[in-house]
Amino acid sequence: MRKLIATFLAATALFAPCRLYAWSADAHHIVGHIAEKHLTPEAQYMCQKYLRYSLTYYAVWMDHVANCKGYDHTRVWHGVRFNSKNKVLHLDGNNAVYQSQRLWNEMRNGGYKELPDSAIIDNLRFLIHMVGDMHCPSHNYYPEEPDFKPYSIRRNGKKVYFHKFWDRSAGFFNKGWYCDDFEQIDTYSEKEIKRICKGDVYRWAQINGKDMREVHSLLIKHTELRDMPKENHERMREIVNFQLLRGAYRLAHILNDIFKDVKISDYEK
Repeated sequence: MRKLIATFLAATALFAPCRLYAWSADAHHIVGHIAEKHLTPEAQYMCQKYLRYSLTYYAVWMDHVANCKGYDHTRVWHGVRFNSKNKVLHLDGNNAVYQSQRLWNEMRNGGYKELPDSAIIDNLRFLIHMVGDMHCPSHNYYPEEPDFKPYSIRRNGKKVYFHKFWDRSAGFFNKGWYCDDFEQIDTYSEKEIKRICKGDVYRWAQINGKDMREVHSLLIKHTELRDMPKENHERMREIVNFQLLRGAYRLAHILNDIFKDVKISDYEK
């Protein structure tokens, strides 16, 4: 029954409306799709072994499972808050950064072998989502800095809040694109990807926390979106696409590290 429920949730996650706190389904699907292109054969084999379906399939599972008993505590794992010095605020571990690093540490160096299959499956599905979430511009919060408090803009005369706009920004700036279309922006060299993935989740978060401050100046408060300068639109599109790639590369990096010592032949006997 539990497996049936999990399968149903994963399936409905592909089609149900996304929650307000979540980077939209299309963005999460893109992160999963690109990440899968960068998995080692070992990581790909193990993800298939435990998940049975693609990373994209489970991309928004976490948004929906939060409505289920036993998972409701994960509702607050979707973003990260920074202080004025750009340090991650722990908040008792209730953020995507702490939880992503915790699961990575728990699973790496063969740690996953000590866990029941059900825990491995959940951990993978959480990582797929949270690594994507922490790269959404509006999932980086600055509660100590008044200049970066959420606000609204106008889109075709209707009020749209900062968070909601950025949640749906992947589709807005790349209208008509499917996951496969985003492969055309996946042009970074192995050396560049290695640089992007250097360090741990906390280092990645601090880079995001610093860089995402720019979006507040690009998306002008209370202004009609179509009246904003063309260069603002172009720069926002660059940021969105780069954040999608950052999330994908870093997710692949985590999964590759977790399963780096796997010998596929051991599982095929």
